[in-house]
Amino acid sequence: MKKIIKSVKGFSPVVAALILMLLAVAAGVIAYGYVMGWIGGATQTSGVQPGELQFDSIYADASANKIKMYVRNIGGKTLTIDKIYVNGVAYPNATEISGSLGIGEVAYLEVSVSLTAGYFYEVKVTCTDGTTVAQSVQAK
Repeated sequence: MKKIIKSVKGFSPVVAALILMLLAVAAGVIAYGYVMGWIGGATQTSGVQPGELQFDSIYADASANKIKMYVRNIGGKTLTIDKIYVNGVAYPNATEISGSLGIGEVAYLEVSVSLTAGYFYEVKVTCTDGTTVAQSVQAK
């Protein structure tokens, strides 16, 4: 009986070291996840939603030399459209913007600019708070 008990050995030192390392790494991952989740939740701002615009449609009419577009406020706050840029140059809006653009509202904008059929133009709309939307459009 003593011979059987002496012949049974435990883990080898290498296997034991690997198991301890595995446990240490798992504990580190769990601690990291907990701390980052807590820090992420503690640093979030509440209540203030960023502004966001999107083009519903945009059309560059080379025969009329006009770019016509519909922009929608898809953000979480009311926006005021400030400027319209075509290829980096500011142009006035040819349509009347009635004050501000509420959440979910759509505004029709039109810019008179010299266009050449087949060329692409970059159109960017900016708001007073810095919200922007940009897209390329081909004149037709």
